[in-house]
Amino acid sequence: MTPPPVTGRSLGFRMAIVFSGLIAVIGLFMFAFFPSRMAQQAQQEARARALSIAQITATALGPALEFEDPDNAASILGWLGSTRDARFGAVRDADGKLITVWRPTAVPARQIWSVRPGIETMGQLMIVTVPILAIGGGRGTLHLGFSLEHLDAQRNETRRTVALATILVFSVGVLASMVIAALLVGPIRKLTRTARKISRGELPAVLPEISGGDEVAQLVAALREMLERIHAESQQELLQASRHAGMAEVATGVLHNVGNVLTSVNVSVELLRERTAAQPIDRLQRLHDLLSAASAGQSVDVTRLAAALKYISVVSESLETGRAGQLKDLETLRGHVEHMKRVVAMQNAYARVRSVVEPTRAPTLLDEAIEMGCPPHRRGAIAITRTVAPDLEDEPILIDRHRVLQIVVNLISNARDAVNGSSGARTIGIAASRVTSGLQISVTDSGVGIAAELLERIFSAGFTSKPTGHGYGLHSSALAARQAGGSLAVTSEGEGRGATFTLTVPIEVAS
Repeated sequence: MTPPPVTGRSLGFRMAIVFSGLIAVIGLFMFAFFPSRMAQQAQQEARARALSIAQITATALGPALEFEDPDNAASILGWLGSTRDARFGAVRDADGKLITVWRPTAVPARQIWSVRPGIETMGQLMIVTVPILAIGGGRGTLHLGFSLEHLDAQRNETRRTVALATILVFSVGVLASMVIAALLVGPIRKLTRTARKISRGELPAVLPEISGGDEVAQLVAALREMLERIHAESQQELLQASRHAGMAEVATGVLHNVGNVLTSVNVSVELLRERTAAQPIDRLQRLHDLLSAASAGQSVDVTRLAAALKYISVVSESLETGRAGQLKDLETLRGHVEHMKRVVAMQNAYARVRSVVEPTRAPTLLDEAIEMGCPPHRRGAIAITRTVAPDLEDEPILIDRHRVLQIVVNLISNARDAVNGSSGARTIGIAASRVTSGLQISVTDSGVGIAAELLERIFSAGFTSKPTGHGYGLHSSALAARQAGGSLAVTSEGEGRGATFTLTVPIEVAS
């Protein structure tokens, strides 16, 4: 029995897909969440840092604003040059008058002093505005500008890092998923392969040790126990089935081969009936009348007596001819019955039969096979040719005659059915020749032929291409050939091109 077709992906493949999909989702989440989250945190840190710098600078600018010292204020703003990302700085008094500016070219076009205290973002620029409180009560405002370009660079770098980390995690995760799936599914797959081999008869009905965890071990133990029980039960059933199959094969072989011979028996009986019906029994009454007329009266009529004697001669000759034909038919019938007895005896001792060789001549053997396999009344328009090699014409050979006859009769009978089912010329050729391995008998027909894909099955038990066949004729013939120490082979060029069956059996020259 072939395993059922696979309708879906394997369990290991599906597990790997699930695990890989889960890791991919986690990686995409990381790629989408972490860069933005880290950029947000970096921006918050930049705002806090910028506000801290602005507040420190505003405190330092208090005295300069109180004493209205622009140079000091400019000097203090110059400290921003050592601060990363600082772009400009501006100080104005309480009236909004601009006292000093650091890097005036970097100040945006809009009037920054109109910006309220706090933090405002303008593109890639962050402007921090804080109040300046002088000791004497003076007030002013400090405007500082910081570049945000490093945040974008940091964000892109973070994305690249997270992307590489995601790819690495995904690759490692897929590999790990495949390894985990293999570890989990491997024992089940091995168990499945073992079960298939057992079902095909490639292994004994036992399970090998399969490691894979406690669950797999319990499954293997349960299956092993089940197999042992099934094996024990099936052995008994197999024995019984084998016995029945052997009996059925013997019975089928007997019926098939005896049926072939019975066809010839029917022909012989019909000929015997016709010969018996044709006996001149009515002429004896005519002879009685002639003799009675010749001896009527006191004297014998010599003329009538001569006619009666002549009539007696004709009747005697007719009776003798009929008797010879009847004896020939009875001898043929006896041979058929004897062959049936031998077939039954061989099949009855099928398992222990030994070849019984006897001297015979190849021409006689083929003639008997033709007579039984394709008798005249069933021959019709079939042309049969019989060819025997010159070295076998008169030389007696020792051969298992009845077994070979059984096989050749079956081959001729099959050839007869094959040509009767063909629309072309109906010919059967039977040839016998000597080969290195013994005697070779070939039966060639011009019948329906055999398809190439059927040649290997033609000798299988139960296989037949006939609508009314049972598939045991060629099977039993192949078995009989093997028992005789020979072989039976077939060749055919295809459907509608006939076939040739070749029987080869060992022979000995009779002394």
